[in-house]
Amino acid sequence: MDFTRSLPQLVTRFGQANIRYALIGGLAMALHGLQRATLDADFVLMLDDLSIADGILVEEGYERGFHSPNVSHFTATFPLPARVDILHAFRPATLGMLDRAKCLPLTPELNIPVVSLEDIIGLKIQASVNDPSRYYTDWSDIHAILAHCRTHTLPVDWDLLADYLALFDLQSKLPDLLRSHGSSL
Repeated sequence: MDFTRSLPQLVTRFGQANIRYALIGGLAMALHGLQRATLDADFVLMLDDLSIADGILVEEGYERGFHSPNVSHFTATFPLPARVDILHAFRPATLGMLDRAKCLPLTPELNIPVVSLEDIIGLKIQASVNDPSRYYTDWSDIHAILAHCRTHTLPVDWDLLADYLALFDLQSKLPDLLRSHGSSL
């Protein structure tokens, strides 16, 4: 994906339309200072704004290839294949992600709302449960995020992480995460 052209354009258009959204996934990790290769742009977006976002993406040359109550996937083939994945925000967890999102610089002239590192971890926990083939990659990312927080003395909302683990009956993993971070409750 030509992120240098398409992502700032989408962010500008989403802002002009007052769409409530935030960046998630590998690009969100990168904006938080963790480098991770990615081939798509992932967003959490207010479900009520999906039809407006859909119109913008179509105008920008994307086509919706998949849609469910929870997610939509858009693809484009100009100038390189590009994909935009949207997680629909309508449940308390995703609505909370939007509330906690902070604007970070995408370019020197443009900021983008980005979910918190804890919310990225929550999404990785969900992804590892939904698709067991992703387990090692997602848990490696989770540990990398916590190591980044430790190295840069960033606070971690352990209560929020405990809530995410509880959603998927993984509370037993919290002590290991705390130990790997060098923390305790």
